Parts: sequence; structure tokens; C-alpha cells
Amino acid sequence: MTGEVTGAQNVVTNTASAMSSNAATTVDRAVTHQITMTERILDKIQHFAETKGLDIVMAIVVLVIGYIVSREIKVWTRNILKRSNIDPNAIGFITEIVYFISLLFVMTIVFGMLGISTSSLIAALGGIGLAIGLALKDNFSNVASGIFILIFRPFNVGDYIVANGVEGTVAEIAIIYTKIRTLGNQMIAVPNNTMTSSIIKNYSHYDLRNLELVFDVGYDSDLRSCLHLIREELIKNPYVQDKEQITVYISEMADSSIRIYTRCQVKAADYFTARTDIIIAVKETLDRAGIDIPFPQLVVHQSEK
Repeated sequence: MTGEVTGAQNVVTNTASAMSSNAATTVDRAVTHQITMTERILDKIQHFAETKGLDIVMAIVVLVIGYIVSREIKVWTRNILKRSNIDPNAIGFITEIVYFISLLFVMTIVFGMLGISTSSLIAALGGIGLAIGLALKDNFSNVASGIFILIFRPFNVGDYIVANGVEGTVAEIAIIYTKIRTLGNQMIAVPNNTMTSSIIKNYSHYDLRNLELVFDVGYDSDLRSCLHLIREELIKNPYVQDKEQITVYISEMADSSIRIYTRCQVKAADYFTARTDIIIAVKETLDRAGIDIPFPQLVVHQSEK
């Protein structure tokens, strides 16, 4: 009986020893495989660094320098155009195009240094460009609209316009957007496609701008005297340019007043200053003449019980 137990113990011991040996062999093989793979990877990295490392470093250096040079070319181009007789509207547009062409030239040099075939690159960029073009068709439409604005000039930089509900002075006509500075000193960027597809009111297109005002007087007023006083005030105002063609007439008998319409021409640059000055002058003249200027009033009657 003792012999049988001893034999069984020996079998178990031999089996455990065999399993331990197999496990150790497997671990050794795995470790050896990993070491071999690591060595191969390191060899490839070393080989790549020895053959292409310098090219990559030089390409990065060229890319950084090219970017800086492109920015300087952009600034230099803008300064040159500002000193020339070129239309101010085209300065921002041309500057952006020159900048992007410079960057494209730099990228071509960088890819060449990395050993990438420019012909294959152009073919790949053609396919990518088609996909991007379909995705960015609205932006290309904005570019085309920007060219349309520069050619047909519905407005120029510095003009005061109203377009698509936005009112202000044109600050810049760029490739994608037209930048407008509002009276509240806000910069609003409107897509060029939106500008060309909407009605544009350009108040700076002509040197002179019509100034239209309506003054209300009471029903008890002497209307002939009112017309005379208002006309005389417009004639002697220094901002009015067409003193011989001023328009003054009674336009309407409103609910609580008689309305007098006036129209004269002032310099476009002086429009808001002239408007304020004329309103104040006419108001003071009517006050001195004792002419009533009515305003809406609410009368409440209390019923007797």
C-alpha cells in the first residue's frame, strides 16, 4: 500500500516538473520573441534616422522658415499695394492670394525634401481638392462673389452701406468675407455671397446725399409761416449744398399734427452731423416763433357716479 502511494506521488511530481519546464520554455520563447521584435524595430528606427532623419529635420526647418517668410511676404505685399495706385478694395484680396501661393510653394519644397513625388502629390491633391471643393462649395461661391465685388464695385472700402440688414462702413473686402464697422464700433463679417445676393444701399456712392426730415406742427399753427421759417432755416444752414432746390411742403394731415416734409442735399461725409444740426436749428426757430410742436398725449377722463 505504501508503495502505491509513493508511486502516485512520484507521478504527480514528474507531471508538475514537466509542466513547469514547458511553462518556462514558453516564457523564454515569448521573451526572446519580444526582444527580437524590439531589436528589429530599433534597427528600423536607427536605419530610418540614419537615412531620413536629417531630411526630416531639414524639412521641418524649411517649413518653419517658409511660414515666417510667407507671413513677411504678406506684410510686404500689403505695404507695397498701399503705396501704389491700386484700388484699396483689392489690397486684402490680393494679399491673401499671394500668402496662400507662398505657402503652397513652401509645402512643395518640403514634400520634395521628404522624397514625396510632386506628381503623385498633385494627383492626390486633385482628388482631395475635388472632395474639399464639394464640401466647401459655399466658400468658393464667396470667393467668386468677392471677385465680382472687386470688378463691378457696388461699394468700396470706406463706403457707408446697408446690406442684408447690416449697416456701417466697409472696413475690408477679403476673400471670403466683407468686414463692416458699425456705428457701435462693432466689426461684422458678412459672407461675400450674401452681399452680392442682397440689395445694397450705398450712401457714399455720390458725394452728396439727400437728407429727408419731417416736422410736425399743431393744427392751430400758421402753415405758411411754418413753411417759410423752415425753408429759411435750411437755406442759411452751412451744411446744405442745394440751397436753390430745397423741397419743403405739407405732406400729411395726421391724427394730432400737420406734417411738413423737407428734403435737401448735404455732403455724404457730413450726413449725421448735418441732420442733428438742422433738427436743432428748426426746433429752436419754431420755438421762438411760438409754433406748437405736438406730441402724442393720453387723456384720462374720470366718470362721475
